[in-house]
Order: sequence, then structure tokens, then C-alpha cells
Amino acid sequence: MKTYRVRFVDPAANYRSIRKEIDAAYRDVMSKGDLIDRGQLKSFESHLARFVGTKYAVGLNSGYDALHMSLRALGIGPGDEVIVPAHTFVATCSAVVNAGAVPVLVDVSGDFNIDVNRIEEAVTERTKAIIPVHLSGYMADMPKIMKIAQKHDLKVIEDACQSLGSSIDSRRAGSWGHAGCWSFYPFKILGGYGDGGAITTDDPDVALFA
Repeated sequence: MKTYRVRFVDPAANYRSIRKEIDAAYRDVMSKGDLIDRGQLKSFESHLARFVGTKYAVGLNSGYDALHMSLRALGIGPGDEVIVPAHTFVATCSAVVNAGAVPVLVDVSGDFNIDVNRIEEAVTERTKAIIPVHLSGYMADMPKIMKIAQKHDLKVIEDACQSLGSSIDSRRAGSWGHAGCWSFYPFKILGGYGDGGAITTDDPDVALFA
């Protein structure tokens, strides 16, 4: 039997397909010395906010820092609990831990997103936020999550790192909660050459903090 090795991703092939655009962008940046927080980043932030449907987008160095900075910007810290799905990458929980708070795991449903029917049973007097994770392009049930959050006065931070462009009722991932968190790790939907991340938000205080 003949077997084939199929790569999960092929960054070299992707580069070859858009080589002219990438090389032109690289030469533009390098020839101007625009290395950090310059016009290219500002343009990207503007386009990302417009695409997601928020007032602000702030570029960061990683999706993890987007989660961590969002928690800190929203005042989540020691003594607080944050509800997260039990099925997610470790960064979702570690961001909560590094903010000084405690992640509370809630099981997932058939689409591997947080089971909205099990969220309220995990809410305590110390619960301050929910981090729904939109996994593999499938969004968590944001209409129900937002109702639960409003009922219990909880902050909502969307881990949207795997779902750029997804939407529910024509409202895109990253625009529902107090903050949307994005990763541009090379193998994400929109991958960079290295690492990167962003926060999208309508809250000027969150944008300023980030």
C-alpha cells in the first residue's frame, strides 16, 4: 500500500503563492526603517477593526498577550474566577492564572465549544468573566453567552484566535464581548512570519490599556 505524507501546513508554498506582495511589503518596511509601531501597523489595525466590526484594534506580539492584557484591562485579578471551556489551548487558562485569577473549567458540547447550558452552574460570587473560545472556525453560542453575562454582570473576552471571519447573525467573532483576542501565529487563519496578535474592542479604556 502506498502512503502519502500530507503536511498540516506548508508555509513555503504559501509564500510562493504571494511572493511578489510579500517581497514588496518587506522592501517597503525595510527601506523606510518602519520596524515598530509605524504606519503599516496602524493601517492593519484600522482594517482589522473595520473587518471585525469594532471601534478599535490594537496590535500585540501574540494571542496569549491579547488574552492576558484583556483580562488586566478589565480589572480581572487575584481572588477572581474566570469561566473557560475545558477544551482549549493551554494559553487560555494560563492567561487567567498569570493575571492572578482562577480558571473554572466548563465542559464543551458537540461542536467542542463551551456548553452554554452548563455555564450558570459554574457561576459563583467570585466569577468575574467568561472566556468563550471559538474553536476551528466554529463560534460559541454568543447570543446566549451574552445574556448569561448580562444577567450575572460578567465581562466577556472572546478567544477568537481560530475564527477570524466567522459570524453569528451577521455579527463577527471578536465583536460580541468586551474584548476579542486574536493570534497571527504562522499557522492561524491569518498567519504572520513570526508571531503576532491583536485585541479588538469598542471600549476605549481597553484599547488604551493594551
